[in-house]
Amino acid sequence: MDRRDYTRFTKRLESLNSPHTRIETVGVVDDYPCHRVSLEDGLGVKKNILIAGGIHGDEPAGPASVLRFLERDNAHLLQRFKFLILPCINPYGYVHNTRENKRDVDLNRLFGETGIAEVDLVKKTIEGQRFDFCIDFHEDWEAEGVYLYEAQRNKRWIGPEITRQIEKIGRIDGEAGENDLPIADGVLQVDPAWGDAGLVSYLFHFNADHVMICETPTSWPLDQRTAAHLTALDAALEALT
Repeated sequence: MDRRDYTRFTKRLESLNSPHTRIETVGVVDDYPCHRVSLEDGLGVKKNILIAGGIHGDEPAGPASVLRFLERDNAHLLQRFKFLILPCINPYGYVHNTRENKRDVDLNRLFGETGIAEVDLVKKTIEGQRFDFCIDFHEDWEAEGVYLYEAQRNKRWIGPEITRQIEKIGRIDGEAGENDLPIADGVLQVDPAWGDAGLVSYLFHFNADHVMICETPTSWPLDQRTAAHLTALDAALEALT
């Protein structure tokens, strides 16, 4: 596969012209800038939402979904929420279409460690923050439909309602593995055995009481995958009101 154009991705971020959007470079890894985006109107106390994409570079639907979210009109959401967005955590992997970073490590297994540049930047960015909800956009090349992982301190699951909304776009993958912890068809619990190694499990340990992973099938067209991710996000935000 040809390399993806991260410069174009960055220019699309920088071209956002909403007065409520602030884009910052939090660091540079292997000559690629890593960004954070804040989206809020600054009025009153709002629920704090984290959106993440691109931790696995060969899953481009996450960064594409972030851009699509930021480029649409979200004024109605800003009445109730403020957002911190990590649009592409692993830019080297994104450019080279690899799951891992340049050092051939899976960033989503290393949040319990220090000294990994991309992970350290994420941890620095979220340090001291508390989120009402976090969602991490992923893809699964083996899946035939969308499925979710969810962790919620009070086990008030919203995943089943989200999958009902996603069914309007495409099928739900209800297959559960031997070690999975099913909540409903296509909704699995974030396994406590993961510890704090992955981004979402780290967030659940230290920064949030409610987290979710949305997995879309790589076999779907990119537009369909991004539509599924944004449907999951919108349904989650609706459930949080």
